[in-house]
Amino acid sequence: MISDSRLNTEVGRILEILYAKRFGALERLTLGKLLNKNPYLYRALGFTDSSEFIGQLLIAYASSSDETIFGNDFIEPLAVFSAQNRKVSLGEQWQVSVGASAGQDIAIETASAYLAISVKSNKNILNSQSAKGQSGEFQALQARLKKINKLFRPIIGFGYGRKTSKKDTVIEKLAGQAFWETLTGESNFYLRISIAMESFANTHGSLYKDAFENKHQQLLREFMIDYVSPKGIILWEKVVIFNSATDKPKKTSKQNKPSSST
Repeated sequence: MISDSRLNTEVGRILEILYAKRFGALERLTLGKLLNKNPYLYRALGFTDSSEFIGQLLIAYASSSDETIFGNDFIEPLAVFSAQNRKVSLGEQWQVSVGASAGQDIAIETASAYLAISVKSNKNILNSQSAKGQSGEFQALQARLKKINKLFRPIIGFGYGRKTSKKDTVIEKLAGQAFWETLTGESNFYLRISIAMESFANTHGSLYKDAFENKHQQLLREFMIDYVSPKGIILWEKVVIFNSATDKPKKTSKQNKPSSST
């Protein structure tokens, strides 16, 4: 098995990259970007308090940004590390290559099989169009690999959750425990990932909370200037115009330049 010390070191390394990008995304966020969210949704939900409205927009923006960053900068790098550092028995073939061709992030060759793995962070990320594209890439890869005379296993791996492969497709879909066990041979590896995060996550959570609140206050002040009446009422028409009018209103100087304070 991969030792705790090696796993903790690697989790810490890639989390530092993730955290830096997370703080950077928050720092660069402007009111203009925030107001690109669906104004009708928040109007329909009955938001009347400016602070609550900006806070909800920030949470939605951060959640969407975090999912992307986490997939690209945590799940995929950890999957590569896990496959490359799997403990193999003497004489067992387990050859790992990364980004060998379109449609696969990890290729694993054993004595009898070739595993072409496309790594996804979110089990709901594939729509019908992207699924067709993924299937086509796997088929093209399989055609090129016919000469090696090994079982071809096209796999879409999801970092969390559960997934059941449909019977009418040869593509395997592995999620959560099943995915990580395929890479490492360890049934509890998916739990060890969470344990390895603990100390890093606790420190980061506190720091990010402070930065998030500072950004909330900054954007709230800007929002109050242009989109709130003297009586404290959100001027929804101005919000919708900024978001959806054919002729886009000019941005204020504050909307053009993000604050340097976090």
